[in-house]
Parts: sequence; structure tokens; C-alpha cells
Amino acid sequence: MKSYNQKIRNISLKYPGAINRFLAVAFIVLFSSSMLNAQNNNTIYFMDRLPQSSLLNPSFQPNYNFYIGLPVLSSINMNAGTNFMSFSDIIFKSSEMDSLITILHPSYNIDDFIGKLNDRNYLGPDMHVNLFRLGVRYRDMFFNLSVSERMSMRASLPKDLFVFGLKGNEEFLGRKADFSNLGVDFNYYREFALGASYPVNERLTVGGTGKLLFGMGNISIADHDISLYTDPESYNMIMSSRFTVNMSMPFDLEYDEEGNIKDIVPHFDDDDYNYSEFIFNTQNAGMAIDLGATYRFSDDITFYGSVTDLGFIKWNSNVNNISMDGEFEFEGFDIAEIINDDNDKYFDNLLDSIVDIFNFTDTQNSFTRGLGTRIYLGGTYQFNDMLKFGALSRSEIRGGNFMQAMTLSANADFTRWLSASMSYSMMNHSYNNVGMGLGIRGGPIQFYLLSDNINTLFMPHRSQNVNLWFGLNLVFGYKRDLLMAQ
Repeated sequence: MKSYNQKIRNISLKYPGAINRFLAVAFIVLFSSSMLNAQNNNTIYFMDRLPQSSLLNPSFQPNYNFYIGLPVLSSINMNAGTNFMSFSDIIFKSSEMDSLITILHPSYNIDDFIGKLNDRNYLGPDMHVNLFRLGVRYRDMFFNLSVSERMSMRASLPKDLFVFGLKGNEEFLGRKADFSNLGVDFNYYREFALGASYPVNERLTVGGTGKLLFGMGNISIADHDISLYTDPESYNMIMSSRFTVNMSMPFDLEYDEEGNIKDIVPHFDDDDYNYSEFIFNTQNAGMAIDLGATYRFSDDITFYGSVTDLGFIKWNSNVNNISMDGEFEFEGFDIAEIINDDNDKYFDNLLDSIVDIFNFTDTQNSFTRGLGTRIYLGGTYQFNDMLKFGALSRSEIRGGNFMQAMTLSANADFTRWLSASMSYSMMNHSYNNVGMGLGIRGGPIQFYLLSDNINTLFMPHRSQNVNLWFGLNLVFGYKRDLLMAQ
């Protein structure tokens, strides 16, 4: 006769329990809400009348002698994207009944959802807000100065984690569930930037931007190797885990008598906390550069290349490095012990056993993290005086991960006061991204509005990418013809 432990393991094996369901729902809620927050807009790249195009390629020179961005309102850029699902992949109309269901409904074949997953599944919100920005032409050179608030995050969830959460360990008998792709990289920092562009000759223009960075918050996972093995005979699960979470955040960790973390106390909860310590924090310093070039191959064809956010921040303040290293074998629950004993006490003892087995440490060592570097390569064909067509490749490298996007665009300068762009992008394994950009100038006031995915307005439930970029500039000294190739 099988033991209680064996029975419980079999139940868990065939029917994922409440914990597995809870994890699945938690992942879905996390991803769904993150998609609402905010991939960097490609449509603006060839809209050279907008001063903000130099944020993607510092060799660009706008068609003005001088501009100033209205504080905060000059540039607000919000982006978000995933590479594996949209709302319609989670909530949809049932093929068997006249109602909406989720992927957890008994009538849905969960393998259909799992089949859409990649080995690495990403989500990434970004926000870039200019607090101050101005540009001025001096002879052939153009200079840009800006102060910005920047927030970015890349989270990565491995496919095996979803499979385990949705189907239990049945799929992993005799092999490891690999969670090594699990990761997060959150950055919040202030950027002081000074850039310049210069036409080397009538064909080539180069530019660069130097940036001084001051970090305010970071959470990142480093040196991680996590897996779960299920024995095909005993159904015992062996958890192997090695990872380090580096944090520089405005909170303190409180410990119990045994040295375990018992609470996280935000500094903001202290009535006497000086908020300027966070807002004007200069202890987490870093630097970065942007580089760009524009080459006029012929009267009609121009090539572009740029690299942005090539740099790092060293995090020194409010630092915690939480590490765990060890292996734990889970042999199932003894249901008699749970029934006859205090449930809370039983699971507290189980948790204590896990903590004791894993080598858990917390240190306060400074750490260095790179930024999410982007590489742009593209070109345009000038069809006539008003219209040009463009093609752009964007590659993003962050924490050893690589993400790729391609954009085709048509860009028109209709009049001195009106310019527009239409684009189509392939990004995040999504192929329904139709974008649009609009720049309007009335006197010295220039307004612009762009998005790589306007179909989000009409089909939000089918969108994997959401972005919006808008702002107001004051521009002076319009120049129709420039020495540089645009």
C-alpha cells in the first residue's frame, strides 16, 4: 500500500494543485498589467524635422538654428512590449459556449497557450521624460543639451516555468525543468547629456553625446542557475538553485533572531525621511555615450548608423546583495502530520528546512550594471522633394539578451509646418504593428505625436506592443537646406 507521501505526490503530479494555479494566475496578472505601462519608438528615426530624432542618432541636425523643449512637456516617451502574448491570448471567446473564458478554463487546451511560448519570454516597459532640452547651431555644428528621467525594465521568464506552473511536474519526469532564463533588470536614473554633430564633408556627418548618469533605483539578477528535477520512480522533486539578487533601493531589510529576512521597510514610510536624499542622490554615478553617423551615398540614397546608451552605473547606496546556493529534495507532504499537527507550524518548519539547506547570504557590496544598449542601422530613398522611404533595423542588448526589430516607413514633408510618417514594424515576434508620426508647427510652437503601433487604439486585445511619444518644442530659424544629408 502506498504511503501518504506517495499519494500526495501522485495527486500533485496529475492535477496541479492550488499553488500551481496561484503561480499561473500571478504570472498572467504580472505580464498583463506590465503591458499597459510602455520598445523604443522607431518611427521618429527618419523624421529629421523633430529635434528629438537626435536621441536615436546624434548625427541628426534639425532644420532649425535654435530650439528649446518646454520643461517636462518637450518629450514624453512611454513604451511596453512582450514577445509572446497579447490580452487575446489570455481572455477570449470560447469555441464551445457564448462567453469569454481564460486559459485556465477546463474547456481550454492549455497546450495551445504553451505552444505560443518562446524559450525566453520577455516583457519590457520603458519611460523617458525630458525635464529640460535645448539645441543651438554654431556655424556647421549643432549642440544639444538635456536633462532626463529614465526608467527601464526587462523581465525574462523561461518557458519551463510556465509549463510547471500550468501543468505541474508531469512534463518533467526524469529530466530537469530549466529556470535559468529567469531574470529581471530594473533601472531608474537621471541623465545629463551634452551632444554635438558635425558635417565632415558634403556626404558624411558624425555626432556623439556624452552622458553623466545618477542612479536612483536598481534591481537585477546575476549569476543564476535554477532547475527542478522530478524523479520518475519516487516522484521526489530536487530543487537546485544558485542566484544573486542585487538591489539598490530606498528601503531597509529587517531580520529576525536567526538572521532571516522578516520585513522590508521603505524609507518613505518614515515621517522624518528627507525625500531630497532620493531625488538628488549622486552616490550611484555612471556614464554613457551615444554615437551616430549619416552618409549620403548619392542624391537619392542615404545610410544611417547609431549606437545609444553604451555605458554603465555603479550602485553604491542602499545596496543589498541577496544570494542563495544549495539543493533541496522535496519528498511530498505527510497528510497525517498535516491533519494531526498545526498546519501553519508544519509549513513554517518546512520553510525553515529549506532556508537551512540553502546557503542564504545578504551582503552590502557595490555592484555595476550596464544599460540596455541599442544599435540602429538603416537607410532612406528620396523618392521626390516631398517623400522618402526608409528601412531601419534596431538591435537591443541587455544583460546578455538580444532583441531585434525591423521597421519600414514612408516619410513626407508636406509643407514647412506639416510633416508625417507611416511605418510598419516587426518586433517581439509580433507582425501587426502599424505606426504613425505627425509633426505640426505653428509659428515657433512645434507639436509632435508618434506611435509604432496605432492599431492598439482599435485592437488593444491583440497588441503585444504599446508605445507613445509626444511633446512640445519652441523652434526658431527654420532652414530649408542644410549642409548635412537628411
